[in-house]
Amino acid sequence: MFCNYKAVLLFTRGSQSMEKKNEDTSLLLKHLQEGDERAFRTLFEEFYASLCLFATRYLGDREEAADVVQETFLKYWNKHTDFDDYRKIKSFLYVVVRHACLNLLRDRELRSRIPEEWIEDSEQEFRNQVMEEEVHRIFNHAIDKLPLQMRMVINLSLDGLKNSEIAEKMNLSEGTVHAYKKEAYKKLRISLKDYYYLLPFLLFILKRMSTVEKQSTD
Repeated sequence: MFCNYKAVLLFTRGSQSMEKKNEDTSLLLKHLQEGDERAFRTLFEEFYASLCLFATRYLGDREEAADVVQETFLKYWNKHTDFDDYRKIKSFLYVVVRHACLNLLRDRELRSRIPEEWIEDSEQEFRNQVMEEEVHRIFNHAIDKLPLQMRMVINLSLDGLKNSEIAEKMNLSEGTVHAYKKEAYKKLRISLKDYYYLLPFLLFILKRMSTVEKQSTD
């Protein structure tokens, strides 16, 4: 009935070299297996936001989704010594969140209110959803690495604000806002260039940002 765990693992293998540098991933995994709470906090911060968004798509309630995600991390932590591969941890988190969401919907007799493909065993649909959340997670991490002012400009732009509105909000000139955006696009393209398996989704986001930029300067 539920999505095949092995199928999700196959998906995550496609992003193995992109998750982290191998040495960093191995070290994090080692610390996680040893029960290091700082390593757990790193894992939590890495996936919490994207898992909450993923769960919200099923439940339609952010608070309930957050509860599901927190419970999922607790389930992982109770068996953290069982995982010898970082990709397996990621697969486990997404699969457990999905199962928990579907169980909640069934318990509340809401089956008729959600798309049938979410209930049926639809591996492709699930993988597409995971891919979409991965795009947002990776893209947001790339934005977080930008300098502070530049990051604020990009986030406000993604919120739909025009250059003039961003300039007013940040007490900057429109020319400065435009320059920050231009430099940010360059940095984002460089930092995201290795994520070839997410290229179509990332290009769509960058294209949308460029469109907003053009509209702001018209």
